[in-house]
Amino acid sequence: MTALKFQNSRPLIIQGLLYLFVNSLFILKYFSRAGINSPAVLIAYSIIIILSVYIYCSTAYKITEKLFRIVFWAFMCLIGLAIIILLIKIDPYSVRVDRWSAVSFFLDYLFHGKYPYSAHTHVSVSNFASPFPVWHILNIPFYLLGDVGIGLIFFLLLTAVSVQFFFTSYRKSFFFLFLLFLSPAYWWEVAVRSDSLSNALLVFTFILWFERKKYSISTNFWLTVIACGLIASTRLTAILPIAVYFFRPFLQLSLKHKLIFIVSTLGVTIVTFTPFIFWDTTNWIFFHRNPFMSQTSVGNPYLLFAMLLLGCLIAIRIKTFSQLFNSVAIFIFIFVLSSQVSLILTRGIQGSIFTDSLYDVSYFTLILPYTLAAIASTKQQKQ
Repeated sequence: MTALKFQNSRPLIIQGLLYLFVNSLFILKYFSRAGINSPAVLIAYSIIIILSVYIYCSTAYKITEKLFRIVFWAFMCLIGLAIIILLIKIDPYSVRVDRWSAVSFFLDYLFHGKYPYSAHTHVSVSNFASPFPVWHILNIPFYLLGDVGIGLIFFLLLTAVSVQFFFTSYRKSFFFLFLLFLSPAYWWEVAVRSDSLSNALLVFTFILWFERKKYSISTNFWLTVIACGLIASTRLTAILPIAVYFFRPFLQLSLKHKLIFIVSTLGVTIVTFTPFIFWDTTNWIFFHRNPFMSQTSVGNPYLLFAMLLLGCLIAIRIKTFSQLFNSVAIFIFIFVLSSQVSLILTRGIQGSIFTDSLYDVSYFTLILPYTLAAIASTKQQKQ
């Protein structure tokens, strides 16, 4: 009987459980709203995932790399087609998730000469755009094409190319794409035109390219400064994986270069905000309505400090890049989970995380790129 032995199977088990956990949240929260028996779906889904992984791991090594290349790109086209169909079939105004309109309405205001951070979303007049300037700039091409949801296809393609470039293996790249395809959490992102996971995929691909090109903070100092500053100007959550990735090499810099790195990176980020800060120099509207107000409105300073310490401890323990995927996924998971727990304790435990819209389980999707990469990169040996 053919079997496989996994080298260092502990990360595989951890990431497999995280993958199931995240997708379980979406099954339990959203399938029941459609009148579907979500616990039954969850059981069936778990069985399908376990069987799929077992079948793949038991047969993948028998399939040639050439065939995997064909299947990989065919699968990529299939997912892209499915996204297009959903974008056409689902009216964005019918969904109660406003991430797409936070970007689209922002750009509406911008191109009409109105202060864009005062644009509210389609869900509520009290909901405003929270993404930072660079993320809006990156979405301009999709906006001009008529739908910011088109960005979902672009960032999927960017991820597929980057994963293949990094792994140099269509076998591993296909497994990554296959697990993404089987993720209800991903298809929820597509259905509601959410750009949160797309932002996470962008940061993920940057890390892959930076590592694959063998760049470093010491030999490519200013490239790293500019890249980190621009990434920090997309979303606050984008900073988390970047901070973990660069923390250890940052500590190896001289004190002078540490200070220059911090000040320069912050400076790059501030420059991207400058047009909005000085948009209105009479009333200084930026200080009354800006994206930080939305992104930090439910934050807890004590929790943030604790997470910073945890992030530093996790980053220090990373000795090889192969450990990064597992470590980043765990850190982001703990960060998001603790934020949700803090929110529940702050409000009082009154509503269920599956029924109260304030509990945004979509933040858990931020771990998916690293979880999938950790699973796909697990070394296997025929036994």
